[in-house]
Amino acid sequence: MTAAVPQALRIHRDGWRSIEPAPTPDELKAFYSGAYFQDSHGTYAQAYSDVELKHRALLADLMLHALSQARGSGGRLLEIGCGEGWFLKAALGAGYEARGLEFSDYGLKRFNPELAPRVDFGDAFEALDRLIEARAQVDVCVMEHVLEHVLDPQALLARLPAILAPGGAVAITVPNDFSAVQLRARALGHIDRDFWVAPPQHLNYFNSETLPRLLGRMGFQVLGGYASFPIDWFLFHPGSNYVREPGAGKPVHEARMALDLVMAANGLAAFHGLAQALLTCGAGRSLTLIARPKA
Repeated sequence: MTAAVPQALRIHRDGWRSIEPAPTPDELKAFYSGAYFQDSHGTYAQAYSDVELKHRALLADLMLHALSQARGSGGRLLEIGCGEGWFLKAALGAGYEARGLEFSDYGLKRFNPELAPRVDFGDAFEALDRLIEARAQVDVCVMEHVLEHVLDPQALLARLPAILAPGGAVAITVPNDFSAVQLRARALGHIDRDFWVAPPQHLNYFNSETLPRLLGRMGFQVLGGYASFPIDWFLFHPGSNYVREPGAGKPVHEARMALDLVMAANGLAAFHGLAQALLTCGAGRSLTLIARPKA
């Protein structure tokens, strides 16, 4: 997007924030088709270690476990923004009839090319509109790190009830931005900027208070949720402050994965319980909510 245009944050009625002015649809399309996966923005990379692959598998299993606790297992599943295909692969392995939507085919074809026939590539809004017009329905809709990227998250949420079968549920994961932990780190001087504000890849900012409010206003009932490892805790120690010392980022990431894998060794139920407690405390770097349209 045009760097010369100054940007600000708009605070919406539910408390979540968005970038203004936002990039144009053409600018966003150019970014995701030509740079997002290729330049390793966000959590994406050109290669992953064995530990990183185990960690990604753990997070997929955690999502599947949380879904089973909230609404049971199996059925038709649609993942909007399936990325490189890690969760889609796990869902298929768990017995779901799973398909995906993704803007770019770069990440999927690099790591899980066998899943390409199950994925529709292109604009998610247009793909959803086609499915709704065809009266297609699914039992579960998963959106991991999608809402923060789109130009109109409310318009995306508004489409979901039409695609969900009766009793269907949606699982939504977003970064936990402007969280109590981040704001406290800023107030204490551990960080000197809101580093999580990162357009054009992130246009919208939610946390454990504002996302439930938005979902409630959009007609959803939250069934449950959990949060990921609170990596922002590392900001409170100078030796691991990855904002002030960018070189600490990789060791902190490796520590986060190692600790998650250790804690998950006691079983997914215990690990899920810890993740639920993190959400209740408003901590965790990302948060996942499972919800269904209100009757």
